Amino acid sequence: MKRTMKKLFGLLSVVLVAVICFTQPVDAAKKEKRAKYVFYFIGDGMGINQVNGTEMYLAERAGKIGVEPLNFTTFPVRNFVTTYSAYNSVTCSAAAGTALATGEKTKNGTIAMDKEHKVPVYSIATKAKELGMKVGIATNNSIDHATPACFYAHQPDRNMTYEIATESGFRFLCRSRFCKAGEKRFRKYLYSFRSGGVYDSPGK
Repeated sequence: MKRTMKKLFGLLSVVLVAVICFTQPVDAAKKEKRAKYVFYFIGDGMGINQVNGTEMYLAERAGKIGVEPLNFTTFPVRNFVTTYSAYNSVTCSAAAGTALATGEKTKNGTIAMDKEHKVPVYSIATKAKELGMKVGIATNNSIDHATPACFYAHQPDRNMTYEIATESGFRFLCRSRFCKAGEKRFRKYLYSFRSGGVYDSPGK
């Protein structure tokens, strides 16, 4: 069990969507009690059962009966989202990512498009950018992987990694690597590439 928990947390694929709002002066933001920064974290394997199992494990380690709450389960505001896909109770990273990013259910394997692959559906990150906010995406997986891709790309197949990678218009992307299928082609496309996995899209 201990090894399993270490593996779970060690392999967490975290997608960070940082929205930095520069649309108002800081004083005005304080007066209206608006957040200056918004961070959206997505961890792999973070369903209710996994979270509850972790809390039970921590309680057992502490010699307690019941659960030892994780910090985020004690937040004053909490909610739940379902990530099953449009045609299947067993979801995949693409359909689940689309649900988390856009609030829409789609077909397994689909990146931020409707279930019939006719029209794109747009993420909270895209909508924030349209409002003039600075948006960045960071992941310890490849930036063209299904979950982070749902925040900026629109493709009928998650395996279209080159097409996915060329879609982003955000100012900041940070990743561990690209999927091998699209990396060689995409490197030729990059306008600017710096070590550490940070780059700007062409023309931005």
